[in-house]
Amino acid sequence: MGIGKVIYSRLLVAGREELGAVVDPTLTEFDAWGILFRIGRNVLVGSLWRIRMGSSAGRLFVGRRVSILSPRSIHVGRDVKIEDLAEVQGLSSGGIHLGDGVTIGRGASIRPSSYYGGPLGEGLKVGSRSSIGAYCWIGASGFVDIGSNVMLGPRVVIIPENHNFEETGTPIRDQGVERMPVVIGDDCWIGANATILAGVTIGAGSIVAAGAVVTRDVESGSIVGGVPARLLRKRGEGI
Repeated sequence: MGIGKVIYSRLLVAGREELGAVVDPTLTEFDAWGILFRIGRNVLVGSLWRIRMGSSAGRLFVGRRVSILSPRSIHVGRDVKIEDLAEVQGLSSGGIHLGDGVTIGRGASIRPSSYYGGPLGEGLKVGSRSSIGAYCWIGASGFVDIGSNVMLGPRVVIIPENHNFEETGTPIRDQGVERMPVVIGDDCWIGANATILAGVTIGAGSIVAAGAVVTRDVESGSIVGGVPARLLRKRGEGI
């Protein structure tokens, strides 16, 4: 095993909970050095961001062309990873809280408040070892509470507010919004392109199928899918 693969292997073992612990035997020495370079670069950039955060418990990995706004309102655990092109806006009444080992995928957006003033959003909490997939959108104007070991697939959308629209003589955009929190329990898997609407609670251990639109609460241990999402079966019941 070449020196690059040895260093990479030891790095994985040292951080097995967050980074994994196995080196693929087909990994080339050249690729191992590439990964090490990328990790080193992201740790270096992350170390510069850490001193600007509201709090940080350990290493922070920050990719290329990441946008971090109002970092004093962002609190991160150990080994949080913010991948290339992601946007994390901290400005909110409750702040942004990311637990140990959280990953924010490439191009994902966390947007609790407007760029240009107005009422502050309520914020976001993400439990340890949860991942927000590539190009997800979390509009945390109402509070969003995501548990531990949750997987959000690519392009999941979470919208914790609804526009008021009852006054037909007034433009909808001028009627304000109603904020309602979104809660996702521990150990859930939310499939690609799913949408979770305001006021929804998804119970622990549930699965939301790709493309589903969740408009009402989901009981723990459920598998739901469709538009609007409905119960397909409970986990452990078989097909």
